[in-house]
Amino acid sequence: MNKLKRTRNWAKKAWPLIVAVIVTLVGLALWPVFTAPPGDLGVQQKPMIRQLIYPTFGNPAIVSKGGAMTIEFDPRDRDFHKWLKTMTNFQVTASTADGVYPVTVALPVQSAKKGPSARWPEYAGRKVYLVTVVVPRSLPQDLYNLVVSGVMDGQEVSDFQPHALSAVDQYKDRFSFCQLTDIHVFGPECTFGSAVYHDRTGRPNGVDLNRKGAVYYEKAIQQINTVKPDFCIFTGDYMFGQSYLLLDQGDPWGLTTEYEYEMMWFYQETMKLDVPVFLTPGNHDSFAEGQLAAHEDWFQNWRDLFGPVYHSFDYGDYHFLALNAQDWPVKDRTLQDLSVAIQSEKYKGQFDGNGDKYEPGVSIERLAKIDESKFTGQLKWMRDDLAAHQGSKMRIVATHQDPWRKDGSGTMWASAGSDATGMFGAIKSALGFAGKYGDGAGRLAAVRLMSEYRVGLEVSGHFHSDNIEVFPWADGTGQVIDANTTCVQFNVDGPSGSYPGYRRVWINNGKVESVNYAEPQWSYPLFAGTNVGGTTDLSKLETPAVSVAFVPAPGTATDVAATFTNSLAKPLPAAFCEFPMPNLTGGYYYQIAGGTLGESRDDGSGAAGHRVFAVYANVAPGENRAVRVFKSAAPDNIAPTGGLTINNGAPTTASGSVVLQFSASDSGGSGLKDMMVSNSPDFTGARWERYESAIPWDLAGDDDGVRTVYVKFRDNAMPANVSAVAQASITFNPPPTK
Repeated sequence: MNKLKRTRNWAKKAWPLIVAVIVTLVGLALWPVFTAPPGDLGVQQKPMIRQLIYPTFGNPAIVSKGGAMTIEFDPRDRDFHKWLKTMTNFQVTASTADGVYPVTVALPVQSAKKGPSARWPEYAGRKVYLVTVVVPRSLPQDLYNLVVSGVMDGQEVSDFQPHALSAVDQYKDRFSFCQLTDIHVFGPECTFGSAVYHDRTGRPNGVDLNRKGAVYYEKAIQQINTVKPDFCIFTGDYMFGQSYLLLDQGDPWGLTTEYEYEMMWFYQETMKLDVPVFLTPGNHDSFAEGQLAAHEDWFQNWRDLFGPVYHSFDYGDYHFLALNAQDWPVKDRTLQDLSVAIQSEKYKGQFDGNGDKYEPGVSIERLAKIDESKFTGQLKWMRDDLAAHQGSKMRIVATHQDPWRKDGSGTMWASAGSDATGMFGAIKSALGFAGKYGDGAGRLAAVRLMSEYRVGLEVSGHFHSDNIEVFPWADGTGQVIDANTTCVQFNVDGPSGSYPGYRRVWINNGKVESVNYAEPQWSYPLFAGTNVGGTTDLSKLETPAVSVAFVPAPGTATDVAATFTNSLAKPLPAAFCEFPMPNLTGGYYYQIAGGTLGESRDDGSGAAGHRVFAVYANVAPGENRAVRVFKSAAPDNIAPTGGLTINNGAPTTASGSVVLQFSASDSGGSGLKDMMVSNSPDFTGARWERYESAIPWDLAGDDDGVRTVYVKFRDNAMPANVSAVAQASITFNPPPTK
């Protein structure tokens, strides 16, 4: 009884503590419920990358036709805690990314096996399915969406990636790529004081016709599609992400985070680009929300949208590294609401991994003290990747922040001062937006690796301005060209020394041929009227520097003209446009005036379908050049003729891999279109492919004896005239096996 009485007395005195404990326990239990974001909020609920993890929209494959490509497929959605179950019956199809008149082709599967991922450095050693396919020579040169499927546990597993494959006739030793950076997609919902709304409105919603979207970016994409580089490299800052956390954007978008709304907007707009694009993250693309908004780490969102946060890729014998210069831990990338803006603790450059601690400037002594053997993480990967590709013709690095900028001082790494100059820079510093956001590690480690492993070119963004510098290779035999590029967005709505633009880089036989529109550093302007190298009133820029206009709109007419307009002070070589023309009958065909046919493809829908003509034209500075595609005045009813030889007519071969030479002509007027080649006289499994004067070929069978190859040719008439079958033979004498 006394014990019970003492307990009651204690409870009367201690009841505030008891209540506090109970409330705390209940609060802890219910905290995840009260703080959880809505179930469908954020990119985490709608990832674009699931099972098909390479190639992807942001990390595509460029493959020479007739070559092989290894696809990486993970049925676990990269949940490596799960068992990798057995999959069989893999199938792969490719469809042209331009979905108006599509071509869909099956890619033959050579093999499918479990093996370590080679395309996601973060997943090194993790096993996925490696599916090797052949990219047929019959595939038109174009950009393709991929669908990969297989069977697991008796059920089909299938995934899709847009713009994941670029099929090319051959890798070129003189080629170009365009670098675009700092696009910053946002609309009027962004209320940050320095936001510039020139040539942009709200994200299109299908209802409000006044919402034209990121018009300045759409104009940039249209120009790049006309310029037609071999590929594009984007170096970060695709959205803004510092104005609000959650906002109701109305139908059909509803309640979204700023990241989801803007980055998916960027994704949607970039789908209009008709060349492959390799993406690297910038500081605006790398934040984390912590317990705010959708609780997302945007590094994970990047993996769900585009691919690995750092990686490498190849164009033929040329090797590229796409680096993550925001290599900060999540706590440093987590957003805080500072009232005037939303900001993270760090956003300047960093390459983590036991490199050097930040100090301004550079010296030979400081570079020499860096111990590469201790590198971890991205720096270790960068070291090993560069070392493994010293046999490449050239190595090129893409990164958002440049570790060298301004004579090696490292201003894109430094906390001191502000990115902005003048009065705005002073205001930023006074408000606390400078002085603590950087001093990241690994700056000189990256400089040393680029110098030691002979990187020929580094491209970067972040500062929204053009700059060219160089620093030497460690062995003294060359130098790194350091190209920092202006932004795609408008910096201001008034006078500026910088302007919206892009950098077009020409590479020739392992050397940088050109990185500038105008010397000593200037990028290609996106708008006519830009005073390159001087001051431009950006508020007056509306007209694209390069454009193409059709009369009438192609699709139904049999006579269409396209006019290229080039306001640049430099020539526009091989400007590109596509003419989808309705199929003809009676042997008529299309002719081209003012341009050159690259390739034509049929959409596969038969007589009622379309033939799409890829046409190129060289446009002089300041020129308006017309190109016309039109129906012929008379039909072509004469079949082409031709023949072939094997290994230039050699009587024998010791190898089953040979070269076929073709000689064909068409006297009917429409010209040669394609050919069909086979080891079988009935052409079983053969496809029409573009006519070439010579192709590599594999003979049938492994035993000694005579081998015969068959070919027939087709012209451009509609319907086509087909030649008689020609053939050639060679005796196969393989060396004796031991």
